[in-house]
Amino acid sequence: MSLMISLQALAILTVTGAIVFVHVWLGPVVPPARMLLFDVVYGGFNLWWAVSIVILRVTRKITEDTAEAWYGHTTQVFWFGNVATVTAFALVMPYASEALRLVVTMVCLAPVAVEAIGTILTPRLGRRDVWSTLAPAFIPVGIVIMFAVSGDEFAIPVMVFVMSFTIALLLLREVVQGWVDYAWDAAQAAEAARDARTRFLASASHDLGQPLQAARLFFDQVLQSPAGPARERAVRNVRWAFDNTEHLLGQMMDHLRLESGEVEARLAPLPLGPLIARVAEIHEPAARLKGVDIDALPTRLVASADSALVERALGNLVANAIRHAKARRVLVGARRKGDRVRVWVIDNGVGIPDADRPRLFEDHVQGSNHGDEIRGGFGLGLASCRRIAELMGGSAGHEPRWRNGAAFWIDLPLG
Repeated sequence: MSLMISLQALAILTVTGAIVFVHVWLGPVVPPARMLLFDVVYGGFNLWWAVSIVILRVTRKITEDTAEAWYGHTTQVFWFGNVATVTAFALVMPYASEALRLVVTMVCLAPVAVEAIGTILTPRLGRRDVWSTLAPAFIPVGIVIMFAVSGDEFAIPVMVFVMSFTIALLLLREVVQGWVDYAWDAAQAAEAARDARTRFLASASHDLGQPLQAARLFFDQVLQSPAGPARERAVRNVRWAFDNTEHLLGQMMDHLRLESGEVEARLAPLPLGPLIARVAEIHEPAARLKGVDIDALPTRLVASADSALVERALGNLVANAIRHAKARRVLVGARRKGDRVRVWVIDNGVGIPDADRPRLFEDHVQGSNHGDEIRGGFGLGLASCRRIAELMGGSAGHEPRWRNGAAFWIDLPLG
């Protein structure tokens, strides 16, 4: 903000110099009443500007206010300055020589450049309003009107030059605004990627630590337990812990391969009925442990897709429904939708909170905790599902209108 104060202080000194210049060069020829009105308008603006800066500094808004407040103050300065400049120009310039009017015109174009630059916004401040958009054009319009009625020899060339200069500045402003928007989007994307990696590392250290710690405890039980049911139970638990660790590592490697672009889809006609039945059969043991019934609906629909990738993506959706939905029933089926086929995974569980919906398919994002004893996973299941579907020319999403649980789908080209 110290730079902002310095720039505005320099501008105030420049306006003061302009007032002194008018008094020295035009004071003898301008009627006193006009000169007094000039001082009231242009000097009053300059005084208001200086006082507003002092007030901002004294009240410490100079350091505490947001960028939005500064932008609002700057827009006020632009418009008050524009009105004061055009009014002052109209009051005294008719008494100046043609050469002096040309010089003052060139000097007055400097604020136009400043206002064009000053109305470039970062997306954080929102979009430019109509007052900010029009501010740089106000002084040039006033100059053009003044020369149009002056009858000066060079009036037309000056008018053409001023308007061309203004249009070029406004176009340049839009070009720079585009660069600013692009840089902002890139910075936001980089920040989102950094946050995602941070979440991933935190999740990895936590979720991989759980089964490994459990494996160590169960292994100690194996060593301490005599032969018998207790020892066998501890051995099974050790296997479960290492299987879970292997699953998490596999999920992480799958995600990294998808993210790096190493996975290629081998598209071929894929009958969906047998695939849906196979996915349901694979997840049947886990569903039984959770008290969940899986219904695989028969279908004759054929998709143009990669069998292994569809099985992985559909398996992610089914595993999520079994693990997190707290459902009693999971339905897996397919329906035709125009020239596409949509594979559904529908459950009658707790559903998706509205707050979670916008980010469900982002990397490393897990939904709200519905009371799961162990959250587990890296928040990659839905993100991987989306990437896999896109590899095959499809998409993935959820149906917000389904309120009796959750309904996720994968769209694929029809075979």
